Amino acid sequence: MSPTHSQIEFKQIQHLDHPDFEVAIALYEQTFPSPERVPVNWIREAIQSQKAQLWGGYYQQEFALMSILYPLPSSDFILLAYLATVPHLRNIKIGSQFLKYLIDLEKRESKSLILEVEHPHFGENRELKQRRVQFYQRLGAKILQDIIYILPALDGTKTTEMILMLISDTNSEKLEKTVVKQLIRELYIEVYHRDSNDPIFNWVEDIQDDIALI
Repeated sequence: MSPTHSQIEFKQIQHLDHPDFEVAIALYEQTFPSPERVPVNWIREAIQSQKAQLWGGYYQQEFALMSILYPLPSSDFILLAYLATVPHLRNIKIGSQFLKYLIDLEKRESKSLILEVEHPHFGENRELKQRRVQFYQRLGAKILQDIIYILPALDGTKTTEMILMLISDTNSEKLEKTVVKQLIRELYIEVYHRDSNDPIFNWVEDIQDDIALI
């Protein structure tokens, strides 16, 4: 199935009383495992305070996709934190279309997208994780080389090894180490509510050199 552009629409859900807010949250809870999910009350608070954006994707006016973005306050980075498609509509590839829409939108605003992607060298389903990395690479994303990014244990059980990927219009071959450290600190504090003395910050100080984008 190849839907036309007129059949697909993307809208920002800006208010908690929007009729699709709870639909989006239900899809979020259904799609992501608990160690990778921030609490729903954090999402509510972030949307109300405009620290996060909730987007909905629609196919023939039917709700088909949800995504949560976090514009980081001290930089031009925007975290694409979550992206999920309604299972019976995955074959229309609305996720790819939303990413292309988002990339175009952020480039027009001179922003860069940051992606947290499960590290394909750790855990189970490594082939699936590698395919996900390659999917983002086809859209122009680059990996922050040698960064094993630790996602906090959001349900209190286990941390998750991730890679960070960047989609940017700058054509840079590397990021300065100070930029990378600040980015990771902001992710931990702004998105995951970590206190600045949390031990999870310790590994960030081990970043000694500028980081290549590959």
